[in-house]
Amino acid sequence: MVKNKETNYGVMDIPLSCSMFLEPALKRYVNNISPLSRGTKKFVHEWNKALVEILKQSKYSVYLGDLGRKILSRTLKSESFPTKCVETAKSVPLHSLHYAIRFSESVDFLARKIESKPNIKFVDFGCGFSPLAPIIQSEYRISDTYCIDDKPEILDVYCAVSEKVSGKAPKSISWEQAKEMALSGQLNTIVAMGVLPYIKLEEQVACLKFINNNFPNFMVEIKYNNNSETAGENVFDLKRLQRLRLDVENTKTLETTMIQNSLRYLHRFMCAMPDKRYFLANDRSLFLSR
Repeated sequence: MVKNKETNYGVMDIPLSCSMFLEPALKRYVNNISPLSRGTKKFVHEWNKALVEILKQSKYSVYLGDLGRKILSRTLKSESFPTKCVETAKSVPLHSLHYAIRFSESVDFLARKIESKPNIKFVDFGCGFSPLAPIIQSEYRISDTYCIDDKPEILDVYCAVSEKVSGKAPKSISWEQAKEMALSGQLNTIVAMGVLPYIKLEEQVACLKFINNNFPNFMVEIKYNNNSETAGENVFDLKRLQRLRLDVENTKTLETTMIQNSLRYLHRFMCAMPDKRYFLANDRSLFLSR
């Protein structure tokens, strides 16, 4: 019996898939996400074109695994490849819907904060290849825009793509630098999507406590599972979530917004994929914001 070959994932594979599948997902699920401006959609398109052009350089091939090489090579052959994946591939429609909801919610959150408080100093924690920070920097002319990623090779590409598309890149900093800047008032807004679930729970809790105490504005994604027996290693179950609620200030406000955010997320997800209810019984996203 021939065993199926295990997929070899490179450092850039998941960030690349998140970015490349975002654009077709924004189109496919336009009725299930927060509205985005024409300028934002155009930026995403130009971002992905530049990302493909830069990643085809031979020096980046070492950071691509089976998935990354497949996405890159087939997109170079046909620009419609990501769209076909979002429409027909086995798990891509589900994941790309999540990307689209997560991205549109983040843009909407930041846009509302900028409109009410123009002096926004913003960091995208765990930026990957997301065009979120460059879009905010470009569309809203926010000079105090920063990004955090623990992979220098990711940041190398990220900054090159940003400069190619908009002529400048958000400043890259570490989480330790971000904490110092928040304490001194140099940062007041943070978005952390898709990063905390890769961090151990104790470290997640420490991050959440610091963000709650020192960032006036934040939108953060965590993973939650109601069943502690099936919850992933870095996933909050009910007991862990209740413990977190007891450990932070402003719990009532945070809980209210978490419920509002999560109900909106679930409603949009279910409307887009009414036959995909299984995710309710597994690890799913919760959004904390203020």
